[in-house]
Amino acid sequence: MTSGRTGAGSRYRPGRKRRLSTALFALLAAAIAATVLVALGARTISAKPTCVGQTITAQVAVSSEIAPVIQKVATYFNSQRRQVDGRCAAVAVHQVSAATVAAGLARGSAGKLAVNAWVPDSSLWLDVARATPASTRLVQPSGLVLAESPLVIAMPRPAAARMPIFGSSVGWQILAPPSAGGPSRALGLNVQYPDPLQSAAGLAGLIELKRLFGYGRAARGEMATFALNVQVVPPGTGAGSLPSLDAFARPSGATAPVTLTSEQAVVAFDRAHPDQPLAARYPAQGTFQLSYPYVLTTSGGVPLAVAKAFGTALRSSYASAYARYEGFRTGSGAGGAWPASYGLQSAEPHLLRPPGPSQAGKELHAWRVLGLGSRFLAINDVSAAMATPVAPGGPTLEQVLGRTSAAGMKRFPDSTQMGLWAFASHLSGALPYRQLVSIGPLAGPFGVVTRRQAIQHLAATGQTFPHAPAALYGTLLAAYKQMVTGYQPQYVNDIIVLTAGVENDPSDISAATLLRDLHTMVKPNRPVEILMVVFGVPKDLGDLQQIAKATNGKVWPVTSAAQIPQIFYRAFGRRICQPHCPK
Repeated sequence: MTSGRTGAGSRYRPGRKRRLSTALFALLAAAIAATVLVALGARTISAKPTCVGQTITAQVAVSSEIAPVIQKVATYFNSQRRQVDGRCAAVAVHQVSAATVAAGLARGSAGKLAVNAWVPDSSLWLDVARATPASTRLVQPSGLVLAESPLVIAMPRPAAARMPIFGSSVGWQILAPPSAGGPSRALGLNVQYPDPLQSAAGLAGLIELKRLFGYGRAARGEMATFALNVQVVPPGTGAGSLPSLDAFARPSGATAPVTLTSEQAVVAFDRAHPDQPLAARYPAQGTFQLSYPYVLTTSGGVPLAVAKAFGTALRSSYASAYARYEGFRTGSGAGGAWPASYGLQSAEPHLLRPPGPSQAGKELHAWRVLGLGSRFLAINDVSAAMATPVAPGGPTLEQVLGRTSAAGMKRFPDSTQMGLWAFASHLSGALPYRQLVSIGPLAGPFGVVTRRQAIQHLAATGQTFPHAPAALYGTLLAAYKQMVTGYQPQYVNDIIVLTAGVENDPSDISAATLLRDLHTMVKPNRPVEILMVVFGVPKDLGDLQQIAKATNGKVWPVTSAAQIPQIFYRAFGRRICQPHCPK
């Protein structure tokens, strides 16, 4: 029996030891994990493990690409049950576009969400948010930058391999139009540009492109050329302010898409798509860096104290380590050990000087006005003056300008509203003009074709009246009355005239009468510009310039149809400086 008990005891004790060893190992592992977590995440946090009483939750808005980092720290912070000003402290993290929060704070509210703290994807948004004295007092950076991510120019790797221009050194010019030093259209590059109104990458890139374009009338034209020709891409779902790279990385046909994005977005994409990595280059002139500052956005009370306490947790080495794990650089610029095949580098790239405090607002204004819808009344001169050959035996003025304007129709987006008149003298009874196409969306129907197609056809095949004088002034007065009466505030409302600049109808009003009537009709809250493209240098050019000036418009004398496309973009570029464009 004794031996039996002894045998039983011998069989029992090893199993007990194994269970005890397992339990001790679990306890030891838990202790190690707790020690690591405390060392990483709570080294700078001193808090009671529990608290009693009402919980005050600070609402934190964050850009979604850095949301996993903030949420991880928030989960730990909330588990600590910290006590702040006698209340239990907690934070709730919300993924909200930085552009949305900035606009809301500038208005004095971030929408339905009462935001106590904010992590945007760039300090550029702070300038937008602090647009008023009240919002300047409310929006206060804490001094903490959680993470950084430089901007890179990226292409799908197969497209980059067949594009010599995407070599070891790629400049900002690859995003620009050919007229501003960009690559030839023959290369087939398709610039997919992040919308500057919603994307910090797009906004920062716009600031640098503006620097490359320069200043003045020509530079405004280049900016208009860029804005009207580039493919603007909105942020992707769940991608924060950056467009989704999924569709971008799988181009159809022979297109070679190129975009501006963040280093972190490239790292994240390549990790998730190892079979289709991107080719990335830091701009040769230097790059901007997206920074993720922690910003306090509440005026006081316990929510402010909770937000400040959470800022302490965000300063921990745990938060910094997790940010690097997610592909960000730390606030000091330290990068991860990324594979060299990414085209990225661990060392901080050459950085451009940060934009000035008001620059973001200026470029956003320029982009907004360039993106406003356009409502045009186009007026073509079909008088005898337009029947004059451009050169002996060559096409007439009307044919040259008509073909050029027809070809230029492709530059207008579908959202453009346009109508078409022709003028000479007595084209519609006593009226010197005739409406050929009513004003409406270019993509809309006009009979059996679209309005765009109708205007293109009429402009290209129009006829002149070889014996008809030109009643230009009466036509301009009638056009101005119609555009002011039908003014639409969500559009830029303009009158565009292609003419020989001749006024020779004895029955028409004088230039002095037109100027007098215009001065009485001009309304600051209903601006309508008269923009004239005049072929040659007519004797009445001075009168035409005075007439255009009365409406804050402009006259462009041209001697070649080749000049007209550039004038088109310069006319659009005038939106940037209106109503105080230099004459």
